[in-house]
Amino acid sequence: MPYELEETGELTRTATVTVPQEDFEKRINKALRKLSKNVNLKGFRKGKVPLPVMRQRYGAAVTRDVVEEIVNDNINELLDDVDNVLYLGTPQVTQVPTGEEAELIFSVDLELRPEIDPIGFLGMDVEKPKVEIGGDDIDEYLESLRQEHADKQPVVTREVIASGDIVTVDFKALSDHPELEQMKGEDVEIEIGSGQALPGIDEALEGADLDATVESEIELGEDFPVEELRGTDVPIQLDVKKVERRVLPEIDDDFALKTGEGETLLELRGNIRKQLEEAREEEARRHATESMINSLLEKHDFELPPQFLDQQLERTAKQRLQMLSGQGLDLDELGIDIGAFKEQMAEDVTRQIKTEFLLVEIARKEKIEVNEEDLLNFFEGQAERMGVPVQQYMAFVGQNQDAMRQANATVLLEKTKSHLLDEATITDVEWPEEEEPEEEPAEEEEAADGSDEEPTEEDSAADDETSDESEESEESDEDKS
Repeated sequence: MPYELEETGELTRTATVTVPQEDFEKRINKALRKLSKNVNLKGFRKGKVPLPVMRQRYGAAVTRDVVEEIVNDNINELLDDVDNVLYLGTPQVTQVPTGEEAELIFSVDLELRPEIDPIGFLGMDVEKPKVEIGGDDIDEYLESLRQEHADKQPVVTREVIASGDIVTVDFKALSDHPELEQMKGEDVEIEIGSGQALPGIDEALEGADLDATVESEIELGEDFPVEELRGTDVPIQLDVKKVERRVLPEIDDDFALKTGEGETLLELRGNIRKQLEEAREEEARRHATESMINSLLEKHDFELPPQFLDQQLERTAKQRLQMLSGQGLDLDELGIDIGAFKEQMAEDVTRQIKTEFLLVEIARKEKIEVNEEDLLNFFEGQAERMGVPVQQYMAFVGQNQDAMRQANATVLLEKTKSHLLDEATITDVEWPEEEEPEEEPAEEEEAADGSDEEPTEEDSAADDETSDESEESEESDEDKS
């Protein structure tokens, strides 16, 4: 396959492919003969239509199909021949044979992976926040457990609603406006004084009788679906159905047994300490890893190919916008433009891609590979976060090539980060004031982290790095189409 490769930039190339006229004509004739077997033309037996007649009747349509086939075939050969292709543009046919000597010529833009030679990544000096858990931390978490296990009991010792009461109400808007007819609800719980209710509701309920019907006004926010009603005050009726009080349990051995996290209070406190230490250790490692990655990126200055980067930005922006739309937000109404969204996230996405490319090259240099145990640990963690059996999650990933490739890429990146951190020289430091760690048990923190994760997470830009050459060709063909 004759082609010329022109260097148009540090990471950009333009390939011009020439297909000899003889090869082109052979493909055209072959396609016409194949088509003739299924064509019925008056005056000719089926399958016996002469080639010149077929060319006259179907030549233009067949030529379009054959040009597309030849371009695709040659693109695949080109990708096998040119190393490190990361992005493939749309082929442009510049000449189609029309005479005896003409050739088929097309060009296509390519972008290459940046060449990265990692240095200075072992034995780095890394600061890591200290992992210290005090008695106050344990007491604070015990109090949160106490709140979780509180009982609700009816208020019987007084006749009016007070701060701290949990009031169950039915409500409806007192308005003739047709758009407010459905503004009503039943069995809505309001905790007086918690600040969760709209302004005016707490004030209307506090001090009211335990079976009262009260009226209040609420201001419709700027996110209210009906534009003309935004910012207006709407009268609302609240029918009190039930008033309860939260009764907190004593923190003792019985309470420990009730939580299921210890048989005695002493054992419960010990388990909480362990969980908090694990959670804070994980947060400290994340902080240290982030600092380490920043240092690595400062040592390795490289550019990303422009079309590839724009493609990643486009994909990420669309995914984020779909997520917002799925939450019921009207993107047009909010004036959210994908172009502005891309610009807003450009710095973060660029950093993420550079980090992944750099880590993959370090993994190659250090011969870090993903094994079955690594994947199993990953699957178990993902399944736990999603609340599904691990075998079910593994079956899903096993049937989805993209999900499996993403899993391998994610595990490789995390394994490489852990390797670098284990090899680093760690200095314990105080926690930055603006980055106080969340002191929750490890399993709760993991579940929170996984709340945005789906079985097929956002495609990692490093996927191309961890797949073999045939997979790269596949992705490039998809980009072309």
